[in-house]
Amino acid sequence: MLNEADFLGWCARLGLTEDANATVAAVRSLNPSRRVGGGGRNVSGRYPSPKMGKVIQFESHRVELPFIYEAEHDPQVLEYYDQPPSIPLIYCAANGRRLSVMHTPDYCVLREDSAGWVECKTPEDLEKLATCSPHRYLRDSDGNWRCVPGEAYAAAMGLSYTMWSSAEVNWVLQRNRQFLEDYLRLTSLDTVEVANPAIRTAVEAEPGVFLRELLERVRGIAEPDEIYFLIASGGIYVDLNAAAIAEPDRVRVFANAKIAKAWDLAQPGINKSVMNCGAAGSPFAETLNTRTEAFRLLAAASEPDLAVANRRFDIVKRHLAGEHLPQSVPARTIRLWAAKYRLAKEQYGNGNVGLLPKTNKRGNRTYRLPSGSRNLLVQFVENDYDNLKQKTKVASWAALKQKCEESGVVAPSYVTFCTAIQKRSAFEQVSKRQGHRAAYAHAPFHFDLERMTPRHGDRPFEIGHIDHTQLDVEVVCSHTNRPLGRPWMTILTDAFSRRCLALYLTFDEPSYRSCMMILRDCVRRHTRLLQAIVVDGGREFESTYFETLLARYECTKKTRPPAKARFGSVCERLFGTTNTQFIHNLRGNTQIMRHVRQVTKGNAPVGQAAWTLGCLHDYLSSFLFEIYDTIQHPALGQTPRQEYFAGFDISGVRANRFIPYDQAFLMATLPTTRRGTAKVVLGRGVIINCVRYWAEAFRDPNVENQDVPVRYDPFDIGTAYAFVKNCWTECHSEHYVALQGRSEKEIMLASKEVRRRSQLHSRERFTLTARKLADFLESAEAKERCLLQQLRDRESGSIRQNDLVLTPDRDFEHATLGKPDTEPAQVSLATLAVATAIYGDF
Repeated sequence: MLNEADFLGWCARLGLTEDANATVAAVRSLNPSRRVGGGGRNVSGRYPSPKMGKVIQFESHRVELPFIYEAEHDPQVLEYYDQPPSIPLIYCAANGRRLSVMHTPDYCVLREDSAGWVECKTPEDLEKLATCSPHRYLRDSDGNWRCVPGEAYAAAMGLSYTMWSSAEVNWVLQRNRQFLEDYLRLTSLDTVEVANPAIRTAVEAEPGVFLRELLERVRGIAEPDEIYFLIASGGIYVDLNAAAIAEPDRVRVFANAKIAKAWDLAQPGINKSVMNCGAAGSPFAETLNTRTEAFRLLAAASEPDLAVANRRFDIVKRHLAGEHLPQSVPARTIRLWAAKYRLAKEQYGNGNVGLLPKTNKRGNRTYRLPSGSRNLLVQFVENDYDNLKQKTKVASWAALKQKCEESGVVAPSYVTFCTAIQKRSAFEQVSKRQGHRAAYAHAPFHFDLERMTPRHGDRPFEIGHIDHTQLDVEVVCSHTNRPLGRPWMTILTDAFSRRCLALYLTFDEPSYRSCMMILRDCVRRHTRLLQAIVVDGGREFESTYFETLLARYECTKKTRPPAKARFGSVCERLFGTTNTQFIHNLRGNTQIMRHVRQVTKGNAPVGQAAWTLGCLHDYLSSFLFEIYDTIQHPALGQTPRQEYFAGFDISGVRANRFIPYDQAFLMATLPTTRRGTAKVVLGRGVIINCVRYWAEAFRDPNVENQDVPVRYDPFDIGTAYAFVKNCWTECHSEHYVALQGRSEKEIMLASKEVRRRSQLHSRERFTLTARKLADFLESAEAKERCLLQQLRDRESGSIRQNDLVLTPDRDFEHATLGKPDTEPAQVSLATLAVATAIYGDF
């Protein structure tokens, strides 16, 4: 980014007017004017930009996100900002009415030689907008899309307004940039110097060597990471526009760009006559056109029709050869078949087409109903039956029959009416009768027929999905055997390998706590986070804590459209597999609750419950990380674990993405207050969520009356942390004994009861203090209300007690690395990937 002096120098060099300077300065100083969303069909998100040092929003990962990658890697782009302040657009509507609207462009871009706004759209959207607003959007003679009122407003200040279409995206280049992003972010490392010289030697010995061959030749000598480091830094050359690096069989590697160009020129040329063989006007093109009709007729024929045509062809062939034919087929029929054969061969180049039977065209196919009856039939099917009333077929047909009698036309029969309903599209019918969410199951499946970035990524830890579900099993307390309810499960899955990366169980409904804890568990198991994480539109994923953690560790957040389960099919499938293969086979499962009228006291899941939260967590971990992980997946053709490690063999371990599971990371997963800071009051400490905390470091006169950053643990409100003297200091609440070990949710439940009790006695404003809250929690009146929550938190604590300290498994380390416990293990990056994937008992 430009500093203030560089920005003023850039403005002077471009000769911008005062209005332009003020406009650009406002864009640079203000936050985005709105928070974007993907609507009902787009995957929106937030991208951590290395160039800007901040998070950049995008409304679609197929439109705006590719533009972000273009801006990131374009050396001419100095800065770019998402959702700049709105600008006025004045234009005429299609009916000639003059309009003035406030418009928020997608981005404001500062380049070396210009500055202006950029609006990103798909070609399909631009076509629709040009039809609705022809004076706002149009395509010029060169085929470029323009926004005339936007250009007029920008030109008045010497700026620009550009329409950017997703048709301009080079998807091979986009895919390669995403694959190399982990290496492109390394700006401080001179990869050319540290890379193994054996790589350059192998490339120079055979210019144009395929990437897969190069990986095999240097295996055991150099790591795949070193090869990708060299490609990203320019140490060796790969044409990123030619083929995807994730497909190493199609990627050629050279020492530099000049050798690549010379090698390409030395290759034998392509026969242009072959390329033009299908051009319009050529004899071969005409043959293709005539044969296309023949192929269409043959493809439309059924198997019995083809069998009949083959039998007729055998007879015609013998007839044309002058052989004796059986008496079962009349001679006149044979001559007719021969004539049809010759005619079809002359017209289509294939005589068999003329021998196909046309029995499917026989019969009287005209409508028996008069046109008036047909019109009423269509009208009642589309409007009376297909509506939110969800009328039965009989009721709708009765109304149609009555209408026909009133109109004096023949009424269709009930069978005809039902047949007309069955011919309707199931998606349209369910959408009109039950709504678009119910119709989603009948929506046509979307196939990626164009070459774009793979929906599940090209490697492990590129794309992950986080989602929650309430398990279909009742859980009891390990101490009192009292039912505690159904726990919530949060999982993080790797889209590429379908492997479950992290698991978190809790009794609390999904919240920011679940999001932070699932990321903590992922780092604990694998010492890394994913490049992009896909979530749904839940409020817990909009948490500032969650988004800050992702931005800190350079993870792109993607939000899938609401009520579109197929966008999260990776998690949804794992939820279904877990329920059907494990949870539904446990005592106390809730399958019977689907038929609530069949539930009795004897078969109620609450009465059958026997699993505690700790035992359920242990066995669920074994199922996800051992059983499911080693069963062949139908979409992969191998087990998720095999796909996972095979992906690392090709894409590299990427050790620069490792995150130490230390106190700094644990502090990053702890949430903060709305302000993020708290004021140190003389002799009293700080107040966090209505509770006062104290630490000995607050006695320092330099700290008193200062705002310090604070963090608190959602599972232990008795303890908090304050950033004092360049380190995080542990603080205790003023009533540590009463509040220690109580969760935030328990505090909230008690707070509601205290406020209600106060309202019954007085209408005056009631101020909640830690003293009243602590007294209430200790009173006999609150025991019954807080007991259930205490039991749940105790069970949850049994599976979280290992979070604070990361203890390596010595047996696992010794078995994997082959080193004694007393010797430091010297391992390669590939071996480290195996060691960091822990499938233990936690």
